[in-house]
Amino acid sequence: MKKITFLILAFLSFQFSFSQSNNCPSPQITFWNMNADGVDFDGNNDDTITSYQVEYSTSSFMPGDGTATVYEFDSFPHTMTGLELATTYYFAMRSVCGDDYSDYIGAPDPWTTSSCPDSYSLPYLNDFNDNDAWTNCQYFYDSDGDANFWYYVDYDDDGDYHAASQSWSGGTILYPDNWVIMGPIDLTNHTDALLEWKVRGTDASYCQENYTVYVGVYPTVNNLLSSSSISYNETIASGGDACGETLADRSFDISAKTGGLVYIGFRHHDVSDMFTINIDDVSVTSSTMSNEEFILENIEYTFNQESNNLRVTSEELLSNIQIYNMLGQQVLNKDLNDSSATLNLSTLNSGVYIVNVEGNNSKIKTFKLAIK
Repeated sequence: MKKITFLILAFLSFQFSFSQSNNCPSPQITFWNMNADGVDFDGNNDDTITSYQVEYSTSSFMPGDGTATVYEFDSFPHTMTGLELATTYYFAMRSVCGDDYSDYIGAPDPWTTSSCPDSYSLPYLNDFNDNDAWTNCQYFYDSDGDANFWYYVDYDDDGDYHAASQSWSGGTILYPDNWVIMGPIDLTNHTDALLEWKVRGTDASYCQENYTVYVGVYPTVNNLLSSSSISYNETIASGGDACGETLADRSFDISAKTGGLVYIGFRHHDVSDMFTINIDDVSVTSSTMSNEEFILENIEYTFNQESNNLRVTSEELLSNIQIYNMLGQQVLNKDLNDSSATLNLSTLNSGVYIVNVEGNNSKIKTFKLAIK
């Protein structure tokens, strides 16, 4: 199997050409994150650069033509505010070196302010199938500075996306130190928590990818690397369950970080000249979501992938069924008054969902459901 070069998302297109106008270097951006009302960005500061100019507009424009709003700041890191919620803006940026300017980076490029929640409640699920959530609800760092970030890809064009990071691309050996950070996830009222995910090295001959999962309280590299965080590390073994075509299941008890908000960081690092690592179906659950004595027993369920019908039966009377997507957002809530129910889920996208079934005795049964 030959190594294959994958196209990085348009996210990376802003990362940008490092051309110069005269002797003023272009901005070297290492982090770009859209929030609800602005942008968080970081980069490599240069002593010859006195400030940075961002041009932005809700419609496309020619950088420097005077039609866009100009925003200026002194140095990285920086947070820009004043934008509208869930709105697409076009951005271009250049460096200022006294009376000189660099070339613009960005065509300009479109970015959308976030519609992400302030925090995610349990169950938390992330299957990377939502383009807006991937771009706007994650944090990305390129700590090695090679302009390669985590991206997402649908290998089979079936709507099932995976997070990916490369250690080899188009004949080039890469030495990645790439981060994707998700959260915050609310563990305030929980005393235990389990983090689960799927992982693989995508080429059976070059699958020995190394990665670390960190859990901390801030979405920054420094916090996740600090002694206050907890971590799980793995180098995928050649011939192992995560080598080649199959995604393997992994889990990590993160109960030590319960009691507040947490961020989860996946770091691809300390490897070179392999190929690509994939992460998928990241979830956080807790047994304290429902105390054992309140679990609904004697319940059965079946799901028909062809008809998209979910059938739930119980020896007890059922009162309600709720379904949550991988972002913890409720996508279905239906009252019941029977010992069985059949629901057609054809309106739901492919992915993994959490189903909560409640009985008239207030007991609850929770299970995962995969829709293809």
